Amino acid sequence: MTGYEAKMAADKRDSVEDRNDTLSKADHMRGLERLQMQVRTITRPNAIMLRVTGTIQSQDTAAWAVPNVAVRLEVASPEGIRPTSRVYTIRRFNAASGTVVIDFVDHDGSSPAMDWLRAAQPGARIWLTGPRPHFLPAHLSGHRAVVLADDTAIPALEPILAIWPAGAPGLLIVETADPAAFTALNIPAGVEARMIPLQGAAGTTGTLAAAFAAITDPQITLWAAGERAEMRTIRQHAQALGLPRDLIRVEGYWKHGVSSSEIDRARLAHYEKLRAAGGGLIDIDFAEETF
Repeated sequence: MTGYEAKMAADKRDSVEDRNDTLSKADHMRGLERLQMQVRTITRPNAIMLRVTGTIQSQDTAAWAVPNVAVRLEVASPEGIRPTSRVYTIRRFNAASGTVVIDFVDHDGSSPAMDWLRAAQPGARIWLTGPRPHFLPAHLSGHRAVVLADDTAIPALEPILAIWPAGAPGLLIVETADPAAFTALNIPAGVEARMIPLQGAAGTTGTLAAAFAAITDPQITLWAAGERAEMRTIRQHAQALGLPRDLIRVEGYWKHGVSSSEIDRARLAHYEKLRAAGGGLIDIDFAEETF
């Protein structure tokens, strides 16, 4: 196989085919915009992250200012097939200037997102779709809000902690390969913050789940994000504690050993089945996904 043929094969593997144009329909695009971001700077805030600061021109800046929203970046646009895209959290947004800050966890090897990031220069433009609101921690009187995150969820923590209710009790546990990523967080008063150094391959240690398993007090709420299998274990412990469903806000951002494209294909198939049965995006329970 020639280099060109190998690249074409990789492009087809990473692209998620949408034969029915399901993802462009109104149900899926409700509240979203497809627009371009122009890259202004690419910096390294710590050893594990690369930070892209860019600008957008949105028709609804209020939607972008909501904490913990995500966008889908079209990181590759091969000829003749659907663009390859990846989902990232907006770490910071300035409505007045249209400035967007997105952090990427840097990793070795080739991937669609890393290939785009390493080639990008100030002035480059990239298509994105968003913003899609994600869960926020629940704050309930008499309950401590427990927040669990791995490195991929650190960008979501900045906007979440920025709107933390004054004096609200909380416990933040972060597993990270770089202490600087943890110490850069602005921890509100009333929140106990713990860092677990990552020892081993990301997504395989189970240390976040183990830390949560040590909690036996049911007077808590839960927000957690990270590797999908570990998040499932965390959700199961929350259910065993008897937490009501609406106080369990857990999302698997990624899955060890599985590409984002494979997860996107499974999500698309699930979504199409729901639509065929008369449902829609609102009926998807991302917390209960098993793929």
